[in-house]
Amino acid sequence: MSLSGALGNSLSGLRATQSAMEVISSNVSNAGTAGYSRRSVVAVETDNGSGSGGVRIEGIIRLFDSILQKELRTETSGSGYTGVKSSMTTELSRLFGAPGSSTALDTMMSKFTSSLQALQTDPSNAVARSSVLNAAGDLAHSINKASDGVQALRQDAESAIATDVGRVNSLLKEISDADMRVLSTRGTDPAVLDLRDAKITELSSLIDVKVTEGQNGSVSLATTGGLRLYDAGAPATFSFDQRTIGPNSLYDTDPTKRMVGTITMTDASGRSIDVIGQKLIRSGELAGLVEMRDSTLVDAQNQLDTLAASLASSLSDRTQAGVAAGATGFDLDTTGIRPGNVITLDVTVGGVAKRVSIVSLTSGTLPAGATPDPNDIEIGASFATGPAGALASVQAGLDAAFGPGKFTASNSGAVLRIDAAVPTTAVTGMSAKITVASPIGTPAGSELPLFVDAARGGTLYTGSFDGTSQKVGFASRIGVNAALAPKDLVAYSSTTPAGDDTRPKFLIDALTKATTTFSAAGGVGTASAPFAGTVTDYVKRIVDAQGANAASAQRLDEGQQVVQTSIESRYAQTTGVSVDQELANLVQIQNAYSANARIMSAVKEMMDLLMRM
Repeated sequence: MSLSGALGNSLSGLRATQSAMEVISSNVSNAGTAGYSRRSVVAVETDNGSGSGGVRIEGIIRLFDSILQKELRTETSGSGYTGVKSSMTTELSRLFGAPGSSTALDTMMSKFTSSLQALQTDPSNAVARSSVLNAAGDLAHSINKASDGVQALRQDAESAIATDVGRVNSLLKEISDADMRVLSTRGTDPAVLDLRDAKITELSSLIDVKVTEGQNGSVSLATTGGLRLYDAGAPATFSFDQRTIGPNSLYDTDPTKRMVGTITMTDASGRSIDVIGQKLIRSGELAGLVEMRDSTLVDAQNQLDTLAASLASSLSDRTQAGVAAGATGFDLDTTGIRPGNVITLDVTVGGVAKRVSIVSLTSGTLPAGATPDPNDIEIGASFATGPAGALASVQAGLDAAFGPGKFTASNSGAVLRIDAAVPTTAVTGMSAKITVASPIGTPAGSELPLFVDAARGGTLYTGSFDGTSQKVGFASRIGVNAALAPKDLVAYSSTTPAGDDTRPKFLIDALTKATTTFSAAGGVGTASAPFAGTVTDYVKRIVDAQGANAASAQRLDEGQQVVQTSIESRYAQTTGVSVDQELANLVQIQNAYSANARIMSAVKEMMDLLMRM
């Protein structure tokens, strides 16, 4: 090798060590910088044509594990989802109260039933009568407060969705800008790559993201559900039509029926997609918020509405029993039947028992699932003008359910008759639940309209389906009947003695002994096997269910955080900067620099010697 060749090689070595020194200094200075990936120089040998050569820096690369990065983004999405559920279910459990705590719904119910028991012991006691009304008011207020809190959480979720959608749009724009810079530098600028990766990871906390590598270092993004987020410099645009939330505000794929906001994505071609309707977001904070708003919190409101409805109906609805009529039918006096009241008809067809629920309507169509019984046959009929006006609807419903001519409906004044028309059918029972309007029973009975729809002028709660379901949102409207006097808690007729315990006993038994079937919601029973028990049982069940849901969500989030922390630690070990390792590399670079400098010094001395000869 010539002296000039040796000098050139040493110069290239000095330049390479200088570049390596610059990268090491960058690594050390950014040792604590979030999102920074450790860099390393790529050195390649150069050929000078004589069989030996120097070194050339081909580029600077980032040292990271793409598989761990993918796992990290997946777990980041999971943490966004579980974090939202944990925080909101914890708050929801607080609204229902910890079981047995002073403000829990089961405690307030217990105080109410205790006041009734005290009244039953001493019906003539004026203080005991007033205590019942006060305890009833406190219970109603607690249910109102819990319902208002549920809707406030739903409104918070609605606002958070709007905020997250705005952030998603911003991140997609920033990712697009960074990706264009990556393309312009052909993926050779580690700082831009780090910036783009950091934005994608942040995006994954809001929405599940799948990254596909393209040419020249570019990327395309989609959700795991197949929703295209970004491709070839064209980010999708999201919008959200935020609404004011109330108990009736539910999601529906039909825009004319939807009463909450939905996320709409518009792609580069102008095509719009209802992201929520097509279930295209499956993880991340947005998925958690949508699930809480449209499912978990709706179930909680349903639980409260069911509690309020059962509380009112159990005390105010009298059972009107049917009477066997001849050998084939039953008669039922429908006097006083109101919209929402239900006539229960038990029949057999070919030896198979069936139950028919005839729901009183004034107008409109009966919605599916009007009763909690998953196996009954539901028929809507208007009794506004008595049984005569309902016959056509009742007959049509029976014909549709069992075939024409199997049963016949007729009336005599206020009495509705259902007859089995063929030998293979039979009517085995008939009864109705009719809401009483007055504390003085007609006929005399112990039922009492203690709880009413206070926010609607103190109207009776009958479970009406006219217009909209009276049950929906009833928890926010339930209150004590202002028309009742303390004496009404005892007097069920104009001649009831002051010390008669008949009504107090009925009221306490209606809450603690009478079995009711409750509609399934939020883990209390299922659609196919609804929970059946007393009203007091149901209160305990929903309080326990909310506590269990919150504990489960918290455990899930804690487990998710452990997983994410573990992956973050492994990813940091691969990608992050170890100052000790960089200092060790620095020593090697110093030694190489010194060696190259020593060669250059030796070459200079040799050339000086030649010049002097």
